Amino acid sequence: MPNIQRQNLEDGIIVLRFDRPDSPANIFDLETLAELESHLDALARPEAATRGLIIASTKPGIFMAGADLHAIRKMNPEEVKNFIQRGQDVFNKLAALTFPTVAAVHGAALGGGYEVCLACDWRVASTEGATKIGLPETKLGIIPAWGGCTRLPRLLSVPKALDIILGAKVLPAKQALRAGLVDEVAPREHLLIAARRWLERGKRERGFTHSAPVNAMVDAVIAPGARHDVYKKTHGNFPAIDKALEVILKGSSSWDEKDSLEREREAVTELIGSDTTRQLLNLFFLQEKARKFSVPNAARDAKPVARAAVIGAGIMGSGIAQWLSARGVSVILRDVDAERVAAGMSKIAGLYAAGVRSRIFTEREVRVGMDRVSPAPTEVPLMSVDIVIEAAVEKMDIKKTLFQRLDGLVREDAILATNTSALSISELAAVTRHPGRVVGLHFFNPVHKMQLVEVVAGRDTSPEVAQRAVQFAQRIGKLPVLVKDSPGFLVNRILLPYMIEAASLFWQGASVADVDSAMLNFGMPMGPLRLTDEVGVDVSLDVAATLAAAFPARMHVPDVLPALLGAGLLGRKAGKGFYKYRKGSEASFNKQTVKLRPPRMPNPPDRDEIENRLVLLMVNEAARCLEEGIVATPGEIDLAMVMGTGFAPFRGGPLRHADSIAVAKVADDLTRLAADAGPHYAPCALLKEMAKSGKRFYDDD
Repeated sequence: MPNIQRQNLEDGIIVLRFDRPDSPANIFDLETLAELESHLDALARPEAATRGLIIASTKPGIFMAGADLHAIRKMNPEEVKNFIQRGQDVFNKLAALTFPTVAAVHGAALGGGYEVCLACDWRVASTEGATKIGLPETKLGIIPAWGGCTRLPRLLSVPKALDIILGAKVLPAKQALRAGLVDEVAPREHLLIAARRWLERGKRERGFTHSAPVNAMVDAVIAPGARHDVYKKTHGNFPAIDKALEVILKGSSSWDEKDSLEREREAVTELIGSDTTRQLLNLFFLQEKARKFSVPNAARDAKPVARAAVIGAGIMGSGIAQWLSARGVSVILRDVDAERVAAGMSKIAGLYAAGVRSRIFTEREVRVGMDRVSPAPTEVPLMSVDIVIEAAVEKMDIKKTLFQRLDGLVREDAILATNTSALSISELAAVTRHPGRVVGLHFFNPVHKMQLVEVVAGRDTSPEVAQRAVQFAQRIGKLPVLVKDSPGFLVNRILLPYMIEAASLFWQGASVADVDSAMLNFGMPMGPLRLTDEVGVDVSLDVAATLAAAFPARMHVPDVLPALLGAGLLGRKAGKGFYKYRKGSEASFNKQTVKLRPPRMPNPPDRDEIENRLVLLMVNEAARCLEEGIVATPGEIDLAMVMGTGFAPFRGGPLRHADSIAVAKVADDLTRLAADAGPHYAPCALLKEMAKSGKRFYDDD
């Protein structure tokens, strides 16, 4: 069956529609490229009398998802180079047509899906929420190589193209219009009409309109600053961003399209064989898997969630409510009094206002979203809601009281969910009459930025309720990971030993700069002591106490946390913690914390040793979680740690990282540290067994 449908309109206007058989998405593989080329060759013949071409899609949510990444993953570098060459050749034919061309985009046009649009003269996009446009390749460890690095700077300007490509940005239609990625937006039903209007404008003028000044500016002004900014952001850990920068700068300064396209090919060929690209592609596939995940042995036709209630209007509760309302879910926001509810509504309004400033929302979308949130300072009927998400203070006795009350206020088929980050779902469910409907839905802070949601199944949680919770997370655009109920669940269980040890190293004499810089160098988005400030010293203390009680043999409450709490140094929210925070200024080290600790040990570990210790603790705890069946696969651990903590994406996650340095070496290093630095470093049974047998966590490398 063909991948492209052809429709002949009147007066020589042709529509080619992508329509991959038996698939919800269109992708470019060799077959589709050959088919597109065949159509273009036919339309270019004089006897075809073609006056204009519109490229569209029949899919409801995908215009074109880009290149077939599964196929690319299996190619060797030479095959990749040939594949890139093939795509460039076909898109060059599209760009060289003598009659005008328009891409009529409805749904996602990403990567190669947008590069085919760039090869057209004009671009129009639907205003539907499904329409997303961008070039996310650098997130995957590659660069836009079907003309993206060559044509986008000529369309927008070098600085604007760098912002899109180096930032791997994907924009909704109206933002794409403001950015210049498309020429017009229109309702889906009027998309072809708009495309016809743009055809009437004829061919678009190609290339820079003032090449000499542009070349001089690229060489003298843009290039040095861009290189500095990229290194400051990536520390050299993301080669694709560096490659994209060089291809764009050199291609734009030479103004030679053929040379620029060759640079694209060479860059991808070099990148595709790198460990970084392999790890980033692995993460992409893990994300795709999470978006399609279903709970084993659960019915697939689980009842959808349309209405929700959020109990607790603090930072997490208001963040969850805003996220739900922005995705079409009606929400009741409940707290104990009008003042707290009003504060929560103000936080929601603030999140929407920030979205308007960032051009994520329009004013109309904000009004509609705010109208979906119903403030409730007093008890209200909850029989209409499909799910209640409790986001109250992290105290088990308070949560038990709430769940006992909620149990009688909602329908028997409603889900009772808690956003707890560490407390037992099974213990909480035991106070209800229907423990099978209680589940954990652990959102991460800030909700509007963090994609991960831990779906925590308690001892009695039914598979159907877990499945509904997973589908709910997927529907609202989150990445769910199904986790067994255990102290700290998954992410905090792995992260807390790392944060505890970082705090202990500081208490023993290591500087804040050494501890945090060591992990920034490893690739973490922030150091563990800065993270403690961001989370809050009081919250970190509560979670550390919970895990220390559950795992006393290897976890403890570090002495520095109660000392900070006693001194009122609660972190960012108090203006002081390990760092000092002033509005409009960068955070600076807080010397007051040094005065709280005892005399430093004579020879605290250096940065390399700090990095080694902290990383190995995470790897060890991650392996222990797999050993205990907290999740089913290594991939779920790696996805959760990257998406939930920012664990260096280019390393693939803690278990991918263990494979890359050899499990046997990990076990040996942990054994050495257990003797030198404490028994909490002792490798878990799974690591010792794998080291002995020579096994790996993954067998796909």
